[in-house]
Amino acid sequence: MQPVTWINIFDVPADRAEGFSAIWHDVFAPHFSAKPGFISYRMHRATSPDARFRFVNVTLWESAEHIAAAHDERFRELVSRPELDGITAHPGIYEILSEG
Repeated sequence: MQPVTWINIFDVPADRAEGFSAIWHDVFAPHFSAKPGFISYRMHRATSPDARFRFVNVTLWESAEHIAAAHDERFRELVSRPELDGITAHPGIYEILSEG
């Protein structure tokens, strides 16, 4: 079975980029990496201050069911943190269309 790719892009105000980066690495990365079915992730940060989506996370999972299970009650608690107010995520599962 081929891994499933979960891509999540984030609208993060420029003045909150450092805080978002810290909470991702300190809270969310450990949460997801401890879940069954997790394979790996790469968090990307835009190099341009004008980028609409300042952060893009690409995560590989064993299945879509594993992704759903990782977004559990604990995850919902984590995303309700006040320091995440005003940050918008745009997640989705993607398949490879072509490679070069």
